[in-house]
Amino acid sequence: MTFYTYQYLLDHQTQFPYLRIVFIVILATTFIILLSRYFSSKGDIKYKDLAVIVGTLMVLTVAIQFNDYTNFKTTSQQSGQEVSLVKDVAKKLKLQPQKLSVNNLQTGSGDILVRSPKSYYRVIFNNDNSEYVLEKINLRTVDVNVRA
Repeated sequence: MTFYTYQYLLDHQTQFPYLRIVFIVILATTFIILLSRYFSSKGDIKYKDLAVIVGTLMVLTVAIQFNDYTNFKTTSQQSGQEVSLVKDVAKKLKLQPQKLSVNNLQTGSGDILVRSPKSYYRVIFNNDNSEYVLEKINLRTVDVNVRA
């Protein structure tokens, strides 16, 4: 079973694929250069064909980036909820959030297990995930991995 530390949750809350944005800018620049070469060379077909190919790649990459961005926003919001849950549980257990780790990166996807230095707890949410109950549990499995 894998547990994620509070610092891991904070670090992975703000990762965004900036490399793809750089790739989109390079494609857009190449597209503009090819179009200008096409018009300056009085209609040379090879520049037009290359511009169509690069333009299609650019549109495809932008569509993928938009889809990933919406997924990133959703995941970031859920990760933020998880961070606030860890802070709240730490306050209830009178611990620092850095001493806790959780087994799930998203709230609302089943019960969440919280690992403290001395014991394990299960977080049981109500139907609309507005309130929860902490239940102290004993794990039978000793195979625990912690990602920091």
